[in-house]
Amino acid sequence: MKNESLNLSPQDTKVLEALFKSNGYTLITDTDESEEWTSKLEQDAKGKIKQTNNNCTLVMENDSLLAGAIKKNELSGGIDIVKDLGWNRNGKSLTDTDIDNIIIYLERNYDLHVDRMIERAIRVVANQNSYNPIKDMLNGLKWDGKPRLEKALSHFLGVEKTPINIEALKLFMFGAIERVFNPGCKFEYMLCLVGGQGAGKSTFLRFLAMYDNWFCDDIKQLSDKEVFEKLQGHWIIEMPEMTAILHAKYVEDTKAFLSRLSDTYRAPYDKYAQDHPRICVFAGSSNTIQFLPPDKSGNRRFIPIEVHMEKAETHILENENESRYYFAQMWAEAMEIYRSGNYKLAFTKELQKELVRLQSKYTPEDPMETAILNFIEENQPEYVCAKMLYVEALGNSPYSSTASWESKAIGEIMNQKCPDYRNIASHVFKDYGKQRAWVNTKKPDFKPITDDEEKELPFK
Repeated sequence: MKNESLNLSPQDTKVLEALFKSNGYTLITDTDESEEWTSKLEQDAKGKIKQTNNNCTLVMENDSLLAGAIKKNELSGGIDIVKDLGWNRNGKSLTDTDIDNIIIYLERNYDLHVDRMIERAIRVVANQNSYNPIKDMLNGLKWDGKPRLEKALSHFLGVEKTPINIEALKLFMFGAIERVFNPGCKFEYMLCLVGGQGAGKSTFLRFLAMYDNWFCDDIKQLSDKEVFEKLQGHWIIEMPEMTAILHAKYVEDTKAFLSRLSDTYRAPYDKYAQDHPRICVFAGSSNTIQFLPPDKSGNRRFIPIEVHMEKAETHILENENESRYYFAQMWAEAMEIYRSGNYKLAFTKELQKELVRLQSKYTPEDPMETAILNFIEENQPEYVCAKMLYVEALGNSPYSSTASWESKAIGEIMNQKCPDYRNIASHVFKDYGKQRAWVNTKKPDFKPITDDEEKELPFK
């Protein structure tokens, strides 16, 4: 006969002991440990267990059925039940039915029946036994020794094997790992897969999340009041067609959103809003080549990766099981590198320069920039100022005032796109008077002067 054990409450144990004794038998139980913790339960003068928060918590922590069953999920912010408790369940998340069953269990076995105390004990015990399912998954992976990280993008998406494309995926994955083991760490990069429809971009990102419920592609607007709730419980966040980024009301909103290290919101079963360090990372997808926002100062966060379905070695959905195993081994390989400490969460200087060059290909043409660069190229003026470009390059009236944002935009174009021009303190223009200016350093007669010499100029 197979030896099996029963989970008995203290009351049931005493009843069985009396029954066995009356029939001349001895009930063999593992009572020592049970008696040790049950002796700590507060009782009234009649020996009945008191209805207290402490008693409810003691039972939740030590009862043979409930101990270790209830845990706080650091990813979702909710409470999970992680082992079989004897009633029908779907999924791990704590439900109202679970709470009802726990209340009935404590009432039957311990005569504890104050609902609010039992619910409070559930929250306390769960918080004391938190876990991160992604961390457990990553720590449980074993690498088979076959390198995959450097060719994953070309294998599934036909991406060209360039140094920046190879390092881009590694960087993104190390950022995702770091966010799991060090929530709220700084990681602003956003991997952006660009290419034709049906290439498998979104599926690649979904498989990269390992489990579909760790993946989210439902963020349409950064101003959505529910956006932070959508981050909750997810590891890889895709913004399809970069909709949320392009629809942001202000460019600064986009920068701030991607740079944020934590979010404040109220998680399930919490009464108050709390600060939640970010565990997720962001990716984007687009069928349109020129998908980046026109503001170039914020584009440093985006890593464009162009996919070519016709060059892929296999379609990602040709054999889903094989593809998912491939992704599991990618993470296993990444974890080997992560444990060694031989990784960085930023590009090298050379690759960062290449990224800036690459980003320009995916940024829509700026009419203001085009007009100014054409004017500079055609006229090669020795001195230029914002007002001069506002009038002569952009075709505005000399009598209209230049808005501050226009002056700033003109300045950024001159400083970023006109390397032959150097910013100087001031210059007197015939038509525009004394203005801050740029001087052409490539003019044959140009000779740089010191600030002291500039102060002595007669036309100041």
